[in-house]
Amino acid sequence: MAILLVGIAMVMPPFAQVVLVDASLFGLPIPLLYIFTVWAALIFGAAVMAGPLSAAGTPAASQPQGDGDPAPPTNTDPAN
Repeated sequence: MAILLVGIAMVMPPFAQVVLVDASLFGLPIPLLYIFTVWAALIFGAAVMAGPLSAAGTPAASQPQGDGDPAPPTNTDPAN
């Protein structure tokens, strides 16, 4: 949710008007560079925030134990 709010705030007029200049950097307009920089920063931030989520998963649910086949039933009845 924080990433969404930061992204919305970065493209709102108070922030976006700072880069609304008629100039270019490396042949690209400054507002275009700003939008793509914000976009890349949001993707990077989401990846950083999602990292602990993948590490917090339960190992039994995400990784099968053994070769994946269930063990055959064993006969524990001494009469048989």
